[in-house]
Amino acid sequence: MAARPINGEMLLLARNRRGKTQKELATGTGIAQAAISRIENGTRDVLSLEEIQSIARFLGFPVSFFYEQELLYRTPMSLHGAAFRKKAAVSAKDQHAVVALANHFVFQFRRLLDAIDLEPEYPLLQFEVVVSQSSVSEHASAVTSASMAALHVRASWQLGDAPIVNLVRYVESTGILVVEGNFGEADIDGVTLRPAGMKPVIVLNKDRPVDRKRFSLAHEYGHVVLHPYPYEAMEKEANEFAAELLMPRSGVLADLKRGLSISKLGQLKQKWRVAMSALIYRAKTLGVITDQSATRLYKQMSIYGYRTREPREFDIQPESGKLGRQLVDLHMKELGYSLEELAEALRTDPGEFAEMHGLAPPGKSPPSIDKPKLRLVARRD
Repeated sequence: MAARPINGEMLLLARNRRGKTQKELATGTGIAQAAISRIENGTRDVLSLEEIQSIARFLGFPVSFFYEQELLYRTPMSLHGAAFRKKAAVSAKDQHAVVALANHFVFQFRRLLDAIDLEPEYPLLQFEVVVSQSSVSEHASAVTSASMAALHVRASWQLGDAPIVNLVRYVESTGILVVEGNFGEADIDGVTLRPAGMKPVIVLNKDRPVDRKRFSLAHEYGHVVLHPYPYEAMEKEANEFAAELLMPRSGVLADLKRGLSISKLGQLKQKWRVAMSALIYRAKTLGVITDQSATRLYKQMSIYGYRTREPREFDIQPESGKLGRQLVDLHMKELGYSLEELAEALRTDPGEFAEMHGLAPPGKSPPSIDKPKLRLVARRD
């Protein structure tokens, strides 16, 4: 029995989401690998209903998922992580799985936003690092450095040079969706997609320490405000932006000049909410300490095992995105969807949907009610 055409992009998303190769999918379903390849490449779009059901069972997605006409964003705005910068250290399968996870979130959020008016509290500023202002695009403001862009962002948030207590709240207040996801074994810190018709979506590795997630978020936000397209200097600029955003020179300089030791770094970590190693690097780049002093501090941290895991007594309180969860809660609490109904509407297994959004596993649901259109205002509180 022939079925109506499926979307090869959704098949690719589902396969990458599960970390499966075309060969593994072919072996698990009995469908020829060549047919799978042609479906994903758009040169064939029809399988039998039995074949589609077999794929859905093997990959753990509803059959309806494969008929959605979502565009797959194969190249993210940013895929950030220490190992990724060495590229060969992160397998293509791991990279594809993380990007597929981000696409899965985008697919869900696009539909959740259909019922809600999102009104950001702060503008999402756009900058370009240029030598001459005549070369800047009409949609961005010219800056001479990524640090200058970070200072403009802090000014728009009315922060002065004080530490940012909750970075996620400020980022989300510009309309950006920030979520955490399971990256598996992929040594990647974060990924950002800029979907058409939506604000960017930033997905962070949930298993990273809080201080590292904050720097990754600042780095990813740097890409959002600075880089409409990729170029060679973008990673360096994003790191510079993140350092100035989290540790502004005018605020952190006095603290760094008072002498750095392991205990002092721990105190400053709790104040500025960044890693001790980041504070050492910031002190070096600001000229407060020499390269030799920085190396000495790094060696001291290594002796005590702090390069792998910084002292627990200096841990900082976690922070996580709330805007995505608010979208889900509004649909479930205000619009009357049960978990199962919402998961079905978003073409996702209920258990997986609950795991993605930090919900309790599927259970009893409130009765359905009329589903009006709501306005959701992104705020820090």
